[in-house]
Amino acid sequence: MISFPVIVAWLAPLANCVQLVPQVYKTWTTRRVHDLSLYSLLLLLLTSLLWLLHGYFISDISLMAAGVVSVTVNLVMVTLYVMYRPVKRKL
Repeated sequence: MISFPVIVAWLAPLANCVQLVPQVYKTWTTRRVHDLSLYSLLLLLLTSLLWLLHGYFISDISLMAAGVVSVTVNLVMVTLYVMYRPVKRKL
């Protein structure tokens, strides 16, 4: 039988993995990022990388799996931001 702490150990990283999926979808469909902060996206990417490394160092497969997914989603979001960022026009 799977214990409650094991369930939480899988659900918490999973929730973290999918936090940006709705934003990725919206950005992909609208091709607009003017309301997003690149610094915020980069901070989320750094956080995901650190959780991935932490999972690796403590040999926690749930954190490593979630870290890989989170880093991938965050990289997609940063890529979309760079592709669709507003171009500043010179006057």
